Amino acid sequence: MHRDRVAPFVSFVRALAKDWKEGRFDGSHQLYLLNGASRPWEFGYKRGLIRFDAELPWFKYVPTVSRPWDMQIGRAKSGARTMCYASMPIHWELDATNTTAYLCGHPDMIANSKAILKRRGFVDRTAIKEEVYWIPAK
Repeated sequence: MHRDRVAPFVSFVRALAKDWKEGRFDGSHQLYLLNGASRPWEFGYKRGLIRFDAELPWFKYVPTVSRPWDMQIGRAKSGARTMCYASMPIHWELDATNTTAYLCGHPDMIANSKAILKRRGFVDRTAIKEEVYWIPAK
């Protein structure tokens, strides 16, 4: 996710962190940001998100890279990244009864993630939100 694509999430985390520190948010909701990029240097706001992950008990940041030769952060090919992202709800004990998935980015990643999440029970129209940044050429 390039800087412009992750910026809304950063703004949301910043606002929630401020509210949490000032007692207006009780931290009862968990927020997970699964962030993929082709190369490690493409992560926008990475340092700040890692800091938030360490400071906020209700926030988890998971960065992955898709290029196997750029393994400084983690490795996940496009399909494997989708599998990793879609399997995270299992790891964190999340399901469609207690979670809303928000997918944004590459259209293929969104389609693959939606299919996996639907198999996990995310079938209600309100269980998955999506934002496609472009329509691929045919």
